[in-house]
Amino acid sequence: MEIGFATQRKRLLKAYADNGKPFIARTIPYHSTASLELDVVDGDRGGFAFAVARKNTQLTFFQYGVGEQVDLGGSIGFVRATDAETNQAKGSSTNGAQDYVIEGVGLSCRAMRVEYAGTSKIYLDALLTDADTLAAVQGNVSIYDPAAIFSPPQMQSPFNLENGIFQSLLGLCSVEFLFDRKRVEKIGTLEMLPQAGAASYLRANGAPETNNRYKIPEGYLWRRDGEPDCELGVSVTVERPLVVPINLAAVWGGESAGVILTPSTIVLEVVMRLFGLGIDLPSQN
Repeated sequence: MEIGFATQRKRLLKAYADNGKPFIARTIPYHSTASLELDVVDGDRGGFAFAVARKNTQLTFFQYGVGEQVDLGGSIGFVRATDAETNQAKGSSTNGAQDYVIEGVGLSCRAMRVEYAGTSKIYLDALLTDADTLAAVQGNVSIYDPAAIFSPPQMQSPFNLENGIFQSLLGLCSVEFLFDRKRVEKIGTLEMLPQAGAASYLRANGAPETNNRYKIPEGYLWRRDGEPDCELGVSVTVERPLVVPINLAAVWGGESAGVILTPSTIVLEVVMRLFGLGIDLPSQN
């Protein structure tokens, strides 16, 4: 009998080998997307406002599958998830009858949205009549704005080449794994989770390499449906509020050029990735 430390990977491989049937091992990661909304407080001070992440705001990951409802925040609200949001077939479960050993975690901000309420006419006057462009400046489509022409510069600062609000939140948010709605594994704070290659050298939280991730050497075992530890949820909680002064953007072009607008909501779309080894039996088809 083996005595001492054994990883979940080693235990799982042994269990399948002892079963005496062929099996398949895969290292395909799982990913899931959640959105965090920040309120915007306009102090009517002329040119700036405050973006506020409220205490006890929660993000939940891995609890929906493709085709199921996911809240993307802001005016988008609930939509049917696509492969861009997750690669799970069913919420809280592994794909098929797979057992998965979680050995690494990565986290990144995939996109940001800025929503300005009641400004459709202003944008139309500014000749932004393309449907996707109009949706972007209304906060319904992700926007990449490295020079902060449209987005408040603190969101994606041209000065320090990073997502300022996302980086500031990392140390204020706790993260925990929940198995079967009863067993809790508290990891710590989000600043412990590198981006696992999801950003460039200019913006990465650590070296932008796929193996730069939070490592769990012993592994967490996420079992197939019907077994103990088959239901997984990962919860992120804002433990302390964050208040960020933001410069306000002005509408450009057309008769409305120069009008200063205050966002109604700022949305960060956050992706969590789980890395490890998945094992299942081969298909019979």
